[in-house]
Amino acid sequence: MTILVAHDFICPWCWIGLFQAERLKKDFGVNIDWVAYELFPDELEWPDYPPAPAADPRRPKTPSRMDLAYAAEQMEAPTAERPKKMRTHFAHEAVEYAKSEGVADQLVKKLYVAFWEEGKNINDPAVIAELAKGIVKDIPDLIKAMEERRFASAIIGFDEPAYESGVFNVPTFTIGGVKYAEEPYAALKKAVNAAKG
Repeated sequence: MTILVAHDFICPWCWIGLFQAERLKKDFGVNIDWVAYELFPDELEWPDYPPAPAADPRRPKTPSRMDLAYAAEQMEAPTAERPKKMRTHFAHEAVEYAKSEGVADQLVKKLYVAFWEEGKNINDPAVIAELAKGIVKDIPDLIKAMEERRFASAIIGFDEPAYESGVFNVPTFTIGGVKYAEEPYAALKKAVNAAKG
């Protein structure tokens, strides 16, 4: 069974999704096809979000959806200082290249860890090339592929192109033809069992 995972490296839900995908591989022997969805393609302006209003000091803190997602997976949120407003086109280009060598899973994990735990700019081709050493065989051709944007047609941008493809959130796991967005591992496991019949 191959499970499609629509993802983008800068999404915290996708950081969780990386480990969910690894568990599905371990528990069920499935293959993962990482499908590139770019949350902020070049043509999409990066919004400036207003600061959150100050909380009433009398009110107890309540967990956010993100807090609950980490708790459901028994994970801690990464604390590394990460680049702000970073686009991810070249990271996705590199993964598409890695697919041609059969090493996409390894590079996907390396890129996620580099961003979330090490705070690296994974949209910088030089950084990507360094991370890809020991994974991708032909680093010079990888660099050339990124410069040429050789795999741009395989990268789906938000908002409208993503929505047209049926993806409104990342990660979205497609299991047995059904899409599951931002779900806990228990739901994904149940979906795989149902799809296997």
